[in-house]
This record gives sequence, structure tokens and C-alpha cells, in this order.
Amino acid sequence: MLKKDLDQVIIMRCVEVPSMINLGDGWIFSIIDRPVDLGKYPVVVMFHGFTGTHIESGRLYVDIARELCGNGMATVRFDYRNHGDSSGPFEDFSIDNALEDAAFMVKYALGLEFVNSSRVAFLGLSMGGHITLKTYERMSTVPKALVLLSPAIDFSGLGRVASQGARGDYVYFGPYRLRLSNVLRLANSNAMGVAELVNVPILIIHSKDDQAVPYQQSVEFHSRVKYSDKTLMLLDKSGHTFDDYEVRVNVINTIVKWLGDKLKPT
Repeated sequence: MLKKDLDQVIIMRCVEVPSMINLGDGWIFSIIDRPVDLGKYPVVVMFHGFTGTHIESGRLYVDIARELCGNGMATVRFDYRNHGDSSGPFEDFSIDNALEDAAFMVKYALGLEFVNSSRVAFLGLSMGGHITLKTYERMSTVPKALVLLSPAIDFSGLGRVASQGARGDYVYFGPYRLRLSNVLRLANSNAMGVAELVNVPILIIHSKDDQAVPYQQSVEFHSRVKYSDKTLMLLDKSGHTFDDYEVRVNVINTIVKWLGDKLKPT
């Protein structure tokens, strides 16, 4: 367990359950972290970033999931198709399929016997923050809280990258390549307007030295949210995925404490 600075800590015994879930002509790989004890628990559905997985950089999602579980909250984390251990090559990834996968996994989570369907949260990192917002737009009655970590809210800048980096029908991202048509579809996706629809508590955490996604996107989105229960936590130095150990511990503790409060029984 990570270091704690919470006033009260509930340490529960947990189990991790991996599974391959059929979807269309492929599959989604997922891992559930849940308390061993019988009962109904809040659930946090976690959406990973572009080129990420259900583990995420430095095992960030593993640490978050295990901490949440130790504090009485189940989690469902998974790989979009064309990512991680799910089916399909990365080059065929599309934002449309990711949104389909996200909605499918939310419904999957709601059908789990140990889940309290009235106490659900969405959590997303980077592109996963974008997918969190777009999924909330589609399923706004489901989550009771939203957590955005270094969220890539507006992808319009990706169009310039596509035009400059395309070689034939593909755009190359280090060891990955993606079909140009799908990069352009992603570049046309903007979730900034979802801010005006938010009517549940929202926590946004972003570092000012993020080189992948400008933190100003989070500042603008936060300013557009009209709902009063909104929190923006800006960090001075931890990069896109909170790579500093002490900062990461603080981020995870903040998430656990905040979600524990927002998802507690009323």
C-alpha cells in the first residue's frame, strides 16, 4: 500500500480478476479490482490514454485501482480494442471505436453483481479524460463523479501533427503508426463544450510542466463548468503522468479521498 495521509483508512482485502470480453469480431481485455467481502460497492470505470493500457505509465492505474479497492471501491480498467492486450493492431485504432468500447464497459460494470449502480465514477488519463467526457455526454445519468488526469480535452492541434508527420496513409508516433484518416477524425474531436453539461462533482489534476497536453486546457474547462462542486489541482512539476514519486503518492491519495467522499452512501 502507498503512504497514507488520510484521517481514516479502511484497508479491505481485495482480489484482481482478469477477463477477455467478446465484442463484435474481437475482444476487450479487462481487470477488475474488488473487495473480497460480499456486498455492493461503488465502482470506478477507468479510461486509459492514447497508446496506453489498463496499467498506464509507471503502473499508475494499478496503484490507483489497488488503493481504491483497499478503501472499499471496486474498479474496472481495460484496454480499448487496438491497444494493449485487446484485439486488433494499433494502426486501426479510432476514437469512434474507443467511445464504443467505453460505453460497452460502463454497461458491463453496471451489470456486475457486486456493483452498486447508484455509486459510479468515471476516471480518465490524457485521451482517457477526453473519452471520460464524451462518455459522460452520452451517459450523463450514470456517473456521480468525474476525475480527469492530464486530460486531452481538445484534439484540434493534432491536425497539424498529422499534416506534418504523415507518410503515405499513416502518421507515425514513435514505435506506433495510425491511419491518417483516423488521426484526422481524432483531430476533429473536441470535448470542451461538455463542461457546460457537467452536473456532478468533478476533480481535475494537471501539471504545469506537462509536455504532452497543455495544462491550460484544464484551466479553461474548469472555468467553463458551471456546477459548483468542481476542483482543479494544478501541480508545478510531475509531467504528463505524474512521474515524481512523492507527487504521485499525493495525487493518488487525493483521488482516493475525493472519490471516497463523493461515492459514499447518502
